Amino acid sequence: MHSIGLFRTMSGSVSVLACLAAFLLPVDRFALATEEPVISHALRVRIEPEAHSLQAHDRMVIPGALVTDPVEITLNDALTVTSASPGLSLRVIRAHTAVAGAGMDRAEQGDDSSIRVNVYRVIGAVPGHVLMLDLDYGGLVNHPVSELASQYSRGFSESPGLIEARGAFLAGSTHWVPEIANTKIRYRLETDLPAEWKSVSEGVREATARPTNPSARIRDVWRVDTPTEQVHLIAAHFTEYERDAGGVKAYAFLRTPDAALASRYLEATGRYLAMYQTALGQYPYGKFALVENFWETGYGMPSFTLLGEQIIRFPFILTSSYPHELLHNWWGNGVFVDFAGGNWCEGLTAYLADHLMAEQQGQGAVHRRDILARVTDYVTPRNDLPLQRFLSRHDAPSEAIGYGKGAMMWNMLRAQVGDAQFLASLRRFYRDNVFRSASFDDIRRAFERTTGEDFAPFFAQWVGGTGVPALALTGASRSGNQVSVTIAQTQAAPLFSLDVPVVVQTTHGASMRKVALSRASATVTASFDLDAPATRVDVDPQFEVYRRLSPLETPPALSKAFGAEQVLIVVPAGGRDGIYAGLLRAWARAGVHIVEDSEIKALPTDRPVWVIGRSNRFLPEFASALGRPGAALDAEGLRVGDALYPSDTKSLVVVARNVSNPSTVLVYVSAPSAAAADGLARKLPHYGKYSWLVFGGSAPDNEAKGEWTTAESPLTHVFEAGAAPPVIPARKALADLPPVFGAARLHADVNWLAAPAGD
Repeated sequence: MHSIGLFRTMSGSVSVLACLAAFLLPVDRFALATEEPVISHALRVRIEPEAHSLQAHDRMVIPGALVTDPVEITLNDALTVTSASPGLSLRVIRAHTAVAGAGMDRAEQGDDSSIRVNVYRVIGAVPGHVLMLDLDYGGLVNHPVSELASQYSRGFSESPGLIEARGAFLAGSTHWVPEIANTKIRYRLETDLPAEWKSVSEGVREATARPTNPSARIRDVWRVDTPTEQVHLIAAHFTEYERDAGGVKAYAFLRTPDAALASRYLEATGRYLAMYQTALGQYPYGKFALVENFWETGYGMPSFTLLGEQIIRFPFILTSSYPHELLHNWWGNGVFVDFAGGNWCEGLTAYLADHLMAEQQGQGAVHRRDILARVTDYVTPRNDLPLQRFLSRHDAPSEAIGYGKGAMMWNMLRAQVGDAQFLASLRRFYRDNVFRSASFDDIRRAFERTTGEDFAPFFAQWVGGTGVPALALTGASRSGNQVSVTIAQTQAAPLFSLDVPVVVQTTHGASMRKVALSRASATVTASFDLDAPATRVDVDPQFEVYRRLSPLETPPALSKAFGAEQVLIVVPAGGRDGIYAGLLRAWARAGVHIVEDSEIKALPTDRPVWVIGRSNRFLPEFASALGRPGAALDAEGLRVGDALYPSDTKSLVVVARNVSNPSTVLVYVSAPSAAAADGLARKLPHYGKYSWLVFGGSAPDNEAKGEWTTAESPLTHVFEAGAAPPVIPARKALADLPPVFGAARLHADVNWLAAPAGD
C-alpha cells in the first residue's frame, strides 16, 4: 500500500528543468517515432458524485515551440477557473463555443454534442519560451445519457461527460482538461474518489491508496509517458481483477463482482495481445483493461476499453467487439489518425479484428457478404462519400462506408500483394508512425516501400473516389476444355479497375482465376484453358470485391427496409393510436409514410413496405409472398421448421421478398403490447442482417432469429444441370490465435497443482 502526497502549488522557486524532468522519464517499450512537441499535465482531481461535480488543479508545461502569440486554451464552459499562476492571467475571448470531439472521440461525438467551451487567451506568456501554467478550476459535469443521433435506421446512446452516483465518465469529448488545439499531451493524474471507488485512465497505475477505514476517500495515480490525444478518467465502485499477459498487465474492472467473467476476458486479452504483437509489432502500452460502463458503450481508449454491462456478458463479444477495441491500441490510439485525410483506422481495425475473427472461424465469405449487403442497402449516390472524407460513424450509411468499404479495400489490397507483404507493410507503417498522426498516404508509402509497387492509382480509386461497382455475368460459353466468360460493370459512372475472382468448376474440381476489369470498358471477355470440361462458372462467389450485390445474392433482410430512402408503413384501421403509436413516432422521418390498411387498395412494389399488426388486412398477402418451405405465418403466429411462435405472447418480425419486385421487401411486425412495440422500435435497426426474429417480454428480449436461404446467384452460370457449387478451400487466416493453454501456462498450472498443500 502506497501513501500519496498532493502536489504543492508551483512557485517561482521551482525550476523549469525540474518540472520538465518529472515528465521526461525513459519510455522503455518504444523508441518514439514522434518528434512533435508534447504538452505535459500534472492533474489533481476530486470527484463528488452526488453533486455531479469535479474540482481540479492542473499544472501545464507547454514547450516553447507551442508558445505562440497568442496562446489559446479551451475548457468546458461549465467549469470555472478560480486561479492561475502568478504573473499570468486568462481572458475569455470566445464564450460558449461549440467544438468537435477530440482525437478518436470524433467516432462518436459530433455536432450533436451538448458540450460548449470557453476559449481563453493566456496573458503574460513569452512566445518561444517554455510556459508553466497552474490552473484551479471546477464545476458540474452532468450530461445524462441520451439519444444524440437517433433515427429510423440507427440510434446511438451517448454522453459527452457525466458524473453521478453510478460512476464518472470524463473524456476528450468532455473538454474537462485545459487544452491547446491539435497538440499531443502526456500526463500524471491523481484522483481523489469516494470510498470504495476505483479509477481507470490511460497508461499505468503508478500508485494507489486503499485506507483501512472503509469510509475514507480513495487516491489513485495514473501516469502516461507516451504522447496521447486526451485525458480519460473513468471511476466507479469497481471490483478489480488482474493477470500478467506476457509483460503487459491485463485488468478487468467490473461493476458487479464476477470472477468467471473476468477470467474469460483476461484470458482473451493475453491471447489477442500475443496474436497482434506477432502480426503487427509490439503493443504500445503497459496495460490493457476491460472496464464495465453503466450504459451500453463500445469505446476503445488507449490501453483500455469501456463496454456496457449487457454487452460484456454477450458471449460473442469476446470474438467481435473485444478484439476490435483492443486492436485500436495499434490503429487510432497507437498510430493517431490525421483526420485531414480521412479516418483510415476504423476500416483497418474492422478488417483485422471483426473480419479476422470470422476468417478464423471459416466464416470470412459470410462476413464479407454481410458487409456488402449493408453497403447495398444503405449507400446511395446521395449519401456516398469518399473514404478521405469519412471522419466518424453517425448513421448506417456512414458506418457502411467507413467500416465496410474500408474493410473491403484492405481485403482487395491483401489479395493484390499477398499475405506476407500485406502484414510486412502494416508492420512498417506501425513502426514508422507509432505515436504520430498518420494518413492514408503514409499507409500507401509503407506498402510501396515494402513491395516496390506503385499504389497511387489503387488509393486514388478507393480512398479518393465514390461509387459502388455492380457486376453482371452477361455471357458464358465452353468449348472442349476452354471456357469464356463476359463480365460487365452495370453501375452508373464511374467504371472501376477490378481484379474479379472467377471460380470454374470442372469434372476434376474447382479452378480459381482472375478477370481484370478496367476503367476503359464496361465489358470484358476472358477465356481460360482448363484440364477438363467446365460444369459451372461462379463470379466472385466468396465476395472478395467491393461491389453492390444483386438482390438474389442475399436473403431478404431488415436492412433492405431500413436502408431505403422511401418506405411505407401500413397499420390496421385505427392503428395509428394503438399499441404501435410509439413505434410510429420513433420511426417518423422524411421518406417514411404511414397509412391505414383501409386507405390503400394494394401494396406498392416500388419501395419497402412494413405490414404492422396481426389484424392487418394485408397479412394474407404477406404470408403468400413469404413462400418459404418449412415457414408459415398467419394471425396466430409464425412457424419455422418445428417451432411455433404465437403472436399473442411473442413479438414477431418476418421479411419476405416482394414477388413483383425482388429488389425490395415486405416486412411483417406484430407485438403483444405497446411496451414490446416500443422496444422493437429501438432494437430492430440493430438486427439488419436477419430475415426473421422472435422477441419475448416487454423489453423485448430476442429469443430466436435467422436468415432465409438464397436462390442461385445471377453471377453463376451452370453448364450441366445439377452441377454442385464449387468446393473452395478456405483461405488461411491472416493471423492465428495462440492456444488457450500454451507451454508457459501449462507449466505454471502443473507446478501449482503439484505444490504441497498450504503452499
